Amino acid sequence: MDNNKAYYWGFGILSFLVTFIVYSLTVQPSVPFWDCGEFSAAAIWQQVPHPPGAPLFLMIGSLFQFLIPFGDLGWRMNMLSVVSTSFTILLLYMITVKVIMNFRKEEISDLADRLMVYGSAFVGALAFCFSDTLWFNGVESEVYATSSLFTALVVFLMMKWNEVADNPGHERYLLLIAYILGLSTGVHLLAILTVFSIVMVIYFRKYEINTRSFILMGIIALVVFFIAYQFVIMWLPTMLAGDSPFKNEARERIIEDSPVMTLFAIAIIGGAIALLWYGIKKKYHMLKLTTTFFLLILFGFTTYTQILLRSNANPPMNENEPKNFPKLVSYLGREQYGEQRMWPRRTDYNDEQKKFYYNQRDENGNYVYGEWYEPETKRVVRKDGQAISVPDWSNVNTEGELNYLWKYQIVHMYMRYFFWNFVGRQSDVQDADFAFLDKGESDILNYKSGFADKFPVRFFALPLLLGLIGLYFHFTKDKKMAWVYLVMFLLMGVLAAIAQNQQNPQPRERDYFYTGSFMVFCMWIGLGTYALVEWIFKKRKAPAFVSLVIVGCLLLVPVNMAIGGWNIHTRAGNYIPFDYSYNILQSCEKDAILFTNGDNDTFPLWFLQDVEGVRRDVRVVNLSLGQTLWYIDQLKNREPWGAKKIPLSFSDESLRVSETDDRALSYDFGEAKNITIPVKKEILAEYTDDQNIINTGQMNFTFVGSPLGERDGKTYYVFYVNNKLILDILQQTRFERPVYFSSSVGPDVFSGLGRHLRYEGMAMRVCPVPVNSLKTGKIYEKVMDACLMNVDNSNNFSKEPKFGFKLRNLDGNGYYYYDEVHRRLMTNYRILYLNYATYQLETKRDSAKCIQVIDMMNKYISPVYFPLYHDEESQIALLYNEAGDKEKAREWARRTIKSCNEIFSNNKLRRDRVESLADEMKGRHGVHKSAAEAYKILGDYDSAREKLMALYTISRQALSSIQGNPQYQNEASQVQKNIYDILGNLVGIDETEIELLEKQGKTKEAIDKADSLYRKYSSDQDPLIQSMARYMDEQIKRLGGNTRNDTAKNQ
Repeated sequence: MDNNKAYYWGFGILSFLVTFIVYSLTVQPSVPFWDCGEFSAAAIWQQVPHPPGAPLFLMIGSLFQFLIPFGDLGWRMNMLSVVSTSFTILLLYMITVKVIMNFRKEEISDLADRLMVYGSAFVGALAFCFSDTLWFNGVESEVYATSSLFTALVVFLMMKWNEVADNPGHERYLLLIAYILGLSTGVHLLAILTVFSIVMVIYFRKYEINTRSFILMGIIALVVFFIAYQFVIMWLPTMLAGDSPFKNEARERIIEDSPVMTLFAIAIIGGAIALLWYGIKKKYHMLKLTTTFFLLILFGFTTYTQILLRSNANPPMNENEPKNFPKLVSYLGREQYGEQRMWPRRTDYNDEQKKFYYNQRDENGNYVYGEWYEPETKRVVRKDGQAISVPDWSNVNTEGELNYLWKYQIVHMYMRYFFWNFVGRQSDVQDADFAFLDKGESDILNYKSGFADKFPVRFFALPLLLGLIGLYFHFTKDKKMAWVYLVMFLLMGVLAAIAQNQQNPQPRERDYFYTGSFMVFCMWIGLGTYALVEWIFKKRKAPAFVSLVIVGCLLLVPVNMAIGGWNIHTRAGNYIPFDYSYNILQSCEKDAILFTNGDNDTFPLWFLQDVEGVRRDVRVVNLSLGQTLWYIDQLKNREPWGAKKIPLSFSDESLRVSETDDRALSYDFGEAKNITIPVKKEILAEYTDDQNIINTGQMNFTFVGSPLGERDGKTYYVFYVNNKLILDILQQTRFERPVYFSSSVGPDVFSGLGRHLRYEGMAMRVCPVPVNSLKTGKIYEKVMDACLMNVDNSNNFSKEPKFGFKLRNLDGNGYYYYDEVHRRLMTNYRILYLNYATYQLETKRDSAKCIQVIDMMNKYISPVYFPLYHDEESQIALLYNEAGDKEKAREWARRTIKSCNEIFSNNKLRRDRVESLADEMKGRHGVHKSAAEAYKILGDYDSAREKLMALYTISRQALSSIQGNPQYQNEASQVQKNIYDILGNLVGIDETEIELLEKQGKTKEAIDKADSLYRKYSSDQDPLIQSMARYMDEQIKRLGGNTRNDTAKNQ
């Protein structure tokens, strides 16, 4: 028995240590992207993050700052996930052992048995350790690793109760489960999905199985789940707030702000306590157990009092300000994000992008899912008598909705992730499929990624096969427990995916939701290993042979997964989120107001300000949150970390009433508006020398929102709340305070200010005069030079204003892996450098500086790690060529040609940032023109002409097929304009070649070339090509040769 314990704990501790070491080596060294920056800042200062919050996670995260009193603060929060995952793996190992022992008829008696049981569980645990999704979750400061720990702990306690269910006091494990389920809501709701399996275990263990009892068990499971989730988490806080849980057709609470509802909720809690007392007094065991179970779930849920307490403390981050029960109810219900219907499945009728994907068609023109019927509207009456419009979903394409449910929500948004973990993965780009034996679309998906050699990751389906063996074996050995885990697997997997009703497209992959499902499958991998040993050796189990099978499974599954996954999961040395945010903040002047996008454009900035104390003077204005009243109220009335308030004219009342109140700040509709803002003359003089502008003492621009449509030849716009916020900030600050957009913010939210934006580092400054009237032009050299040319890659950073960039570990020295999200940001950096180089060349006429800027870019941002697309390569080649560095120009021209030829040879590469052929025909500077420019730099003028002529021919054919068709009038006009542009480029190539020969003193060769081109063009059947002959005739004349006109006269 002692030996059994030694082996049991030996394998368990080893699984913990392997996980801890692997994850410690691959953990991100500072703040990661997505919600991690927000959660880290919220945990360290006990602030209030986005709904529905994670109070227990935040409290544990705060504790970790003290348990690990050294290192980067972001790294410390990431280590919470490392430790949580390590314990999760240990618990899965212990769970698997208990599952095996539940069907074993004999005790563990010898070394072969120990290796067989504990070794198999070890294989399953390590398979989970090296699974794609868990590894991603386990090296960053998100809630999902800790949520997995709570889920594993609940399942372990379920199995522990199963062992001792016949012993006195066994109920304490069920009560502990109840408390942990309640606590887990303060991290994530994943663990609650185990409720059904827990009820099944109790049923199979304690009750006779028949149809009636099975139906009753199902009803009880639903009731317990309803109590744990719907009642405790959603309904009880609502009733304590004085509202009914139910809403009418106008989405209002049927009963609102009623003390009766509050008293009713209190009465329910009091009644449960009274029933517990009564059960104890009368020794009614079941009554005592059920009421205690309910109260412990409720007691665990009280971690949410942290949200109430901290919100009332007014921390800098106080999202939704849930200071009382009504606001907490809204916070818990995620009402900020709107309500999600379960039917129909395609419901986001306000999002144009999603509407496009709902009606997506395949290459044959057929609907991918089925036609989507946009809802009509119907009028419903609110309680105050006001009639409002709501969507009417009475007309639904049922077949299309079911197709969408299956193809997108089940296959794409769950099964694909499942296969990622146990079969392989083609790429790290979003929506990439799984990889089996062949490379699939891997070469296409990983084009220009810099890490193409790491994909596809192929496990050859060995983890899947071993898991399926384990599932089959489980049903043959222990059908009851197999059903328990199959239900758990489905509920935390495909059924969770159905319940979430994900809409296409998503901003990021969502596999982290399904970690519990993958955990169960890894348990089956352990059982599959056990099954192989039993099937191969039957009764003759020698330790050496058992070890051979265990080691074989270990190599074929966990080690196989580790080898395939290491290079794409290590985040060692990844400082991009920290540096990217730092560079944005340090591009701004003191006391700036900075408009940003959501998520990765905001959360890391909050982390730097809140946790590291970097540039707390800058007021970050998240334009996504800028649609919400509570956030605008905070911008107006709060001074986080001593930063100045943002002056706003909106009344406090308009920001504090309900968003459905007529007094609330809201969107409106209308035409573009001419805006005049008074600006001091001395401020205007800082931007322009134009006395006419200065003397006006004002800024003028046209304010627009999001285009809604046209009426009477005029464009109408929706002016959203964030559009109004931008305008009001400008009107109130009057440029006495610097205002910026982050460089990653798109023109769709500029609100008409595009002509007033000047590049300053990674920020675009809003100027009171158009850029064409600025002293500096569109680029402010002083700031751009101080930022882009002053790179400090040390780990030191300034908390005060200091221009200069950090670009750590992007230069290709050493192996650092960056996924698609991180790689995309390199384009933002390169745009800045290339724009600045262009400015130096074309505006400042400083060729040496232009070369220096490009060299600086390539020094710190590796073209190998982060390959450039053809258009970037072409731009660099042209800049080097114009600046006089012919050698580098030719090098980058060759790179351009290589990239273009790759696209010419594989049309599937025309995706992502590569222009489609249709776009090229409509005038986009695409592959053909890039190749032509590159050949021109190399002096291969015939190849340059060939590429342009190929585009010309395709464009002429396209024009002939659509010209005269009213449906394609706009496209025809674009193609026709591009055709003339191509002809102009061809003439330019001809003139360049002829002039080069002339400069070399080869006048005769120049005349012969012009004459050759004349004959070629004049003999062409295309009249537009024929028209180019006269340009060559003029060249011949200029060079002193006999023109064709002269020849004709002589004849």
